[in-house]
Amino acid sequence: MDDRALWSELRSGSLIALEVIYRRYYSLLLNYGMKCTPDDDMVRDCIQELFVKLAKSSNLSDTEYPRSYLLKSLRNMINDKSTSARSQVECFSFNDEIFSDIMDDDSFEKIFGNSDEDLRKKKALVQALSQLTSQQKHILYLRYIKGLSHKEVAEAMDMNVQSSMNLLSRSVSKLREILATHSIMCITFLQWMQIILK
Repeated sequence: MDDRALWSELRSGSLIALEVIYRRYYSLLLNYGMKCTPDDDMVRDCIQELFVKLAKSSNLSDTEYPRSYLLKSLRNMINDKSTSARSQVECFSFNDEIFSDIMDDDSFEKIFGNSDEDLRKKKALVQALSQLTSQQKHILYLRYIKGLSHKEVAEAMDMNVQSSMNLLSRSVSKLREILATHSIMCITFLQWMQIILK
């Protein structure tokens, strides 16, 4: 059953639909939450609280993109639970670790080997990513790592679709600009993006 049909069932009060959505998105939500805050317990509590609210909600709104709805809701819950202004700022400063879960992934190994040259390329890409703004990292993460559609990215980031597409375009352009001194790196990065999107 697709997400929209499940969401419709959930809106009708189906606990089976809730369970399917939970199983389908728990890992994604946990991974995303851990990018917002290193507090594992807080993330797990927020996910649990999110699904309890979904189960109890008698007027759950309709959404075209349930995955984005869940990501946005989790992000807002984590932000609400952050106790200080400083921790709220850090919560959504996607730092250099945003891409850490894929740096050792098979997708990287398909492009980068273990030679000194390959390690240099990998290091250059990591450094290039670290020069992007938090918002640029966030949009690249949602679109290319998590595979959200343009509409889902826009919803998750509280933007209209055109603005999110413009930000994505500027982010990729900035990355290309940073990597311009490493012409092979641009090609390598694009190959990496294509592998991730498969």
